[in-house]
Amino acid sequence: MLVIVVLSAFAINIAYLELNRTEMYIASDSASRAAGREFMITNDMSRARNQGRLAAELNTIGGKQLTLENNDFVFGQARRDALTARYSFTPGGERPNAVEVTAKRTRNSRNGPINVLIPNPFEVNGVDSTQTARSNQTEVDIAIVLDRSGSMAFAADESASATRPRAAPPDWDFNGPAPNPSRWRDAVAAVGEFLVELDRTAVSEIVSLSTYNHDVSVDQELTSNYASIQSGLQTYTNHFVEGDTNIGGGIFAGMQTFASTRNRPYASRVMILLTDGIDTMGSNPVFAAEEAAKQKVMVFTITFSSEADQTTMKLVAEKGLGKHYHATSGASLTGVFQDIAKQLPIILSK
Repeated sequence: MLVIVVLSAFAINIAYLELNRTEMYIASDSASRAAGREFMITNDMSRARNQGRLAAELNTIGGKQLTLENNDFVFGQARRDALTARYSFTPGGERPNAVEVTAKRTRNSRNGPINVLIPNPFEVNGVDSTQTARSNQTEVDIAIVLDRSGSMAFAADESASATRPRAAPPDWDFNGPAPNPSRWRDAVAAVGEFLVELDRTAVSEIVSLSTYNHDVSVDQELTSNYASIQSGLQTYTNHFVEGDTNIGGGIFAGMQTFASTRNRPYASRVMILLTDGIDTMGSNPVFAAEEAAKQKVMVFTITFSSEADQTTMKLVAEKGLGKHYHATSGASLTGVFQDIAKQLPIILSK
């Protein structure tokens, strides 16, 4: 009977320790995700540690709240060379893109060891355990798809049904420079700020540009030279033409850029689609978004001005597994693009 009791106690303690180790996995993963997310947004290690600590404290291990020290956080660079390859991690570096968090329940840590549930005759009352998790920003290929239909020549706060844009000179006509202000110029400025945000990140994002009215155009294949994106936009700023709205065609044009030789098979794929109006021709944009999702492309949609069809674009974002935004001014549009830059994916790589 004594042997049975001892063996039962041993089995219960083993199961209890395994439960505690599972709780450590959860705590370290949560802290790593929270710290990695904050670091991606702010590039501030102190704030990232604080968010990691808060996430860790929401988890208990063996009924005891987990406390993280500064040296439990290690910032560094994570890289991989192929979609099927594991990320390697190097602490430090000029532009860290990853954070490792180590949860400790050891005799030498503030948290102490994991205590056994049932006392035993072997005087083993505590077990040391550590668990490390790492989160990092993933490499991202981004397709920017912009509406350049005739209504984009009008300001965000005016109706595109007017005879001509309010800011246009008396002798202005389509085929001339886009009026200032205009929805198009606001979009160009917002994309410029988006590219600035990308340039601040620790990983290398490559970007393509496609535009659409009744026609669709791939204006720049995937590139790390953001100046070429700006040049492509400037072409239309200098020579803005009239046209209808083919949103579905724009989505397919953006998808086409992911098939180029610059496409990185290990990178996440994101499309940012902007329109100021209502789809009037071409492929159904909801169907196009479903096709994008099948190709593992996440579609963010932006409606700009009160004339845009928010209902349809919300559905496009939903089918594209992304998020919908609405902007009513140039300033709010810039804010949307900046927010999207901070929404780019992070993953647990360890």
